[in-house]
Amino acid sequence: KILVRTILEGSTIVMKAINTNQEKALKKAISVSPRGKRAMELLNITVGTQSISPLYWSIESGSLNCSKAMITDLLTIRADRDNYYYGCDELFRRHPEVIQRLCADAAALLPTLLDGLIWRSRLAINAQRRVNYYVKHMIQDDDGKFDKALEWLVDGQDPKIICHPVVVLFSDMVWGRLASRYFFLGRCYFVFTLIVFITSQSILQHLNEGHETEAQRIATFLCRLFIYLGSMGQIFLSQAKHLASDCKNQSFVSLGCIKIPEYLCDMQNLGSLGLLIVLLIMCTQEPIFYCAGENAGGGDLFTQHCPSVEGTGRKDAYAAMSMFAMLLYWGLLIDLTIFSMRISAYTLVC
Repeated sequence: KILVRTILEGSTIVMKAINTNQEKALKKAISVSPRGKRAMELLNITVGTQSISPLYWSIESGSLNCSKAMITDLLTIRADRDNYYYGCDELFRRHPEVIQRLCADAAALLPTLLDGLIWRSRLAINAQRRVNYYVKHMIQDDDGKFDKALEWLVDGQDPKIICHPVVVLFSDMVWGRLASRYFFLGRCYFVFTLIVFITSQSILQHLNEGHETEAQRIATFLCRLFIYLGSMGQIFLSQAKHLASDCKNQSFVSLGCIKIPEYLCDMQNLGSLGLLIVLLIMCTQEPIFYCAGENAGGGDLFTQHCPSVEGTGRKDAYAAMSMFAMLLYWGLLIDLTIFSMRISAYTLVC
């Protein structure tokens, strides 16, 4: 009885049309539905206590012709004397992860979905037509949080989809009105740490050749202390956060017989890890720390010249690590090229 009931209640004219995988049959089946209920006929069928989505059912069964017709019908604007009817809100409310589902199981339907989010006026004024983009659900979900649509599209690695006008518009909106500001502030802090690093390693060391003043030694110590705490500490926290996230989600990539966290596949994160290791080695070989104990009873404050450093090879190791750190600092600044299209094109080509 349960099986018979399920078949009878679930076998609507829409589901029967899906089984034929014929666009004409689906249009005929949905044409009898009123405008106000048309969207839910394609998105929700209740069988007892269970809810079935005809759209997802057609995708899972491989009836992509019907899936395309359903998406087109949902994203068609209709009207009567009182209201306009547009199934965009119902589609994303019923299936907030529809972008992810299409990227995974039916990438050929993504252009149909994105095209349906654009309305173009049929009237031209001064050789221009008004165009409306319905991208609200691509930016923000129903809970008010940032939607993952852009992340899913990037993971799909389809350049044609990324260049679609809808994706270009909402990604530019996110970048121009929100992300660029925080990115620029973060990069400003990184540039500041680079300036402090250059000051402590190169500029202060050559202000007075042969003899360092007390003010010069204090400034050098403060600059290096800032690098070890402000720069190395910040990179350590960022690396720990990425590592904890990958371990929690079991996101690992096999490299031969070794599994590494997925975040290290990004060159920026890998470079940051290399910089963290180099700064840690520099901290362990810091001449000021080794000389601090010997000069506790007297002598120059924060000097770098003492028997514990001279002739032990620590200075050479520190200088070599300083050179590598400088190269990594400059290398990690390459993402600033996104602020200039000309430099970005040069970076991409070279």
